[in-house]
Amino acid sequence: MQRLPLAVLIVAALTGCSSSSTEPIPEPEPLNYVSLGDSYAAMGSRAATADDDPCMVAEDSYPVLIAEELDAAQFTNATCQGAVTADVGEKTALGTAASEGSPQVAALGEGTDLVTLSIGGNDVSFVDMTRCFESACPAGLREKVAGELEELPARLDDVYAAIEQRAPGARVVATGYMPLLNDACMEVPDAEWLAEQINRINGEVRAAAERHGATYVMPADAEEHTGCSAEPWVDFTGEATGSYPMHPTAAGQRAMAEAVRAEIE
Repeated sequence: MQRLPLAVLIVAALTGCSSSSTEPIPEPEPLNYVSLGDSYAAMGSRAATADDDPCMVAEDSYPVLIAEELDAAQFTNATCQGAVTADVGEKTALGTAASEGSPQVAALGEGTDLVTLSIGGNDVSFVDMTRCFESACPAGLREKVAGELEELPARLDDVYAAIEQRAPGARVVATGYMPLLNDACMEVPDAEWLAEQINRINGEVRAAAERHGATYVMPADAEEHTGCSAEPWVDFTGEATGSYPMHPTAAGQRAMAEAVRAEIE
């Protein structure tokens, strides 16, 4: 084999580099992002929420932060406090239509690229469970929650079916509920049972995501930032953090936004 002079090799190498470097870098496709779900996605700090908004969507909630950080070309925030699966999907597993108006999935379309979803807690009497923080849980609540947890998988499946029908090409990211309690919170009445129910809800949310090819996200160190921690991501009363009681703080919403971004980028 004939050996080429070093100078020829250098020129060839530089020419090759010059040729490839002049190729245009494709522009990223504009992002169409829709956020669906309940108050754990809608509500951040009270100061960032419009007083006349019945859904109480905050400017520092994780969907808003994600849309800003990803520079979404189109962003629709359909989240609303109090939402249950029937408000998100076309119908529930029991065949009932969305409770009021159009379901949240009406915001989706074939051009939707990214969907974030926070739903399921209100289907399992989450509001009733928060009353256990003040005193013993209401009579019959444990039995009621157990029955609702049995129905939750089918209800979540209906939500995913509605998403898949309206936005078949979208990537779906399901966010869990920030843990309110850990071992440091044992002074809360029924703390062990409450922590277990939140874990069970998150377990069903995660399982449903996996069944439908979606991604489940929870910040890795969320257990270190419960309502009993020095730096809470959820707050029992909201007084110290300016957030809503039993909901994520502004720091918690930022943590969730960062966790979602780390998963999709």
